[in-house]
Amino acid sequence: MNKSVVNIFKWLGLIFAVFYLFTQLYSVFIDPVTTDTVYSYSTYSGYSGLGYIIRNETVVTNSISGSLSYAVPDGGRVAKGGTVAVVYSNSEDADRQLKIDRLGEQIKTLETVQSYNDVNAADVPTLSNKIHSALMSVVGSTQNGAVSSDCDFDALLELINRKQIITGEVSNFNSLIASLKAEKAALESAMSQGKGTIKSPESGYVVCTVDGYENVIKPEDIASLNAESLASVSPTVADTKAVCKIVSDYQWYIAVQMPFDESLNLKVGSKLTLMTELVSVPELSVTVQSVNKESVGENAVVVFSCDTMNTELAALRFLDLTVVYSQHQGLKVDNRAIRKVNGVTGVYVLLASQVHFVPINVLWSGENFSIVEKQASDDNVLRLYDEIIVKGKNLHDGKIIK
Repeated sequence: MNKSVVNIFKWLGLIFAVFYLFTQLYSVFIDPVTTDTVYSYSTYSGYSGLGYIIRNETVVTNSISGSLSYAVPDGGRVAKGGTVAVVYSNSEDADRQLKIDRLGEQIKTLETVQSYNDVNAADVPTLSNKIHSALMSVVGSTQNGAVSSDCDFDALLELINRKQIITGEVSNFNSLIASLKAEKAALESAMSQGKGTIKSPESGYVVCTVDGYENVIKPEDIASLNAESLASVSPTVADTKAVCKIVSDYQWYIAVQMPFDESLNLKVGSKLTLMTELVSVPELSVTVQSVNKESVGENAVVVFSCDTMNTELAALRFLDLTVVYSQHQGLKVDNRAIRKVNGVTGVYVLLASQVHFVPINVLWSGENFSIVEKQASDDNVLRLYDEIIVKGKNLHDGKIIK
């Protein structure tokens, strides 16, 4: 072959190599592609404010001198005429009674667990999951400062003890039960007779904290409650003989002051959700009981009724909340990834180094991201964990990304 022809081929090869190298460098440094992963997401919009809680509450007082031992834990239920507390001559007897009650609960729990020992009927994986959930509940409530009794721990210990029995880790709790009974009997023998008992005038939840707001605004005052009266609410001087209060009725109320324009979003009888920071009920279902408006430009008072009740709720007087107007759930998409191609809104998905255009339906859009509809399985829909292109040039369906 002619030497000049060989040189020509060499130069052509060199030019091709340089061109190939340039295209690779261009795709990496000059025309880079940046992706983001798609995740599930939910958001809501609404009005955030402070709720004032109104309930039927009866303050229980005590006229007997001595030390109290509560027969019902804080947040526990009591029947009308039931014993709320016992009055003892000294604090030592009151403490002994608390220990006796605690030991009695532990004995009862162990005897109940021990009586259920059918290994064949036991679902160990389900029980393990319940133990994990109970443990996470205890840890979560402790971190939020919401554990006010031993109930959460008792539930966890009962599950652990049950698992020990059905898996054969222990054959029985006879020796432990006997030891607890002996300790309980010794305490009982050292007890003196109580001076008297305090009875509940109503059935309901026992709340040991009396804050002075018990009779400031009553449920029957809701219809006439306005912004001025709600803003000026203040506690009365607490009765020095107050022992606790009884929260009766499952239906109670939350009054929220809000701008007049915000109150226009709400209608009496509408059911909606309040987002809270409560451990037990982060989402509280309520009904709009009344919307008390005065005039345009003034604040209004919206009162919500609620029939959910538990220990955490019974102890509250004020509640930070958000009145949810709308709530959206779907896939979170970076707004930089959203494009219009031939009039169709969608995103470019990078799949196995190839670009695919996928149409989307935007449900909600914020400043930096949007929530799009999570559609049923199809060949050309956005899916959870897809890699979407948020930065890239000259994109088109079918383009290969090196």
